[in-house]
Amino acid sequence: MYLLPCPQCGNSLTVAPSKAGETLACNACKASVSVPKLGDLRQLPRAEEPSDAPTTVKNSQEKAPAAQTGFMFAGLLAVVCFLVASYCGLRWGLLPVPNSTETHLRSTAEDMKSFTAAELIRAYEEMEKEPIDLVLPYQYKEKENIRNRWGMNAVYSGSAGFAALVVAVFIANAGKKRR
Repeated sequence: MYLLPCPQCGNSLTVAPSKAGETLACNACKASVSVPKLGDLRQLPRAEEPSDAPTTVKNSQEKAPAAQTGFMFAGLLAVVCFLVASYCGLRWGLLPVPNSTETHLRSTAEDMKSFTAAELIRAYEEMEKEPIDLVLPYQYKEKENIRNRWGMNAVYSGSAGFAALVVAVFIANAGKKRR
């Protein structure tokens, strides 16, 4: 890039070597300025001084692919984790648990109030014959356990997604600082 002075107002125009021989309009006065041929254009002062800028750009470009790859991987991981967290959260929210231990005990106590003394004694004698330990949990308890697992999976995957997002932002900021 070269600096070409406008013959009308003296404003410096930045001209690329590819524009040699063409006519440009001045940014300040809108006058028509003829760009000299390439040999004469090279005699004009350069628009920017060649300094170590190309080497720093080269160094930042050498490090950029690794940073871009890390950023892309962390970003993709964050998106996947957030999608999994959303799915698990939906499953957790949509899985109904019609009963709980408290409501089960409350309904059993209400049922026991309607029994006569003789029926309560018979029920107690039946309990003594059979072990009180259940082999399988109640259905509502199984549903509650499944719902809790979906909720924990949503929390874990959401946390992993947030951590991946923090890593992606850290990589992006580190890449900006190097440039």
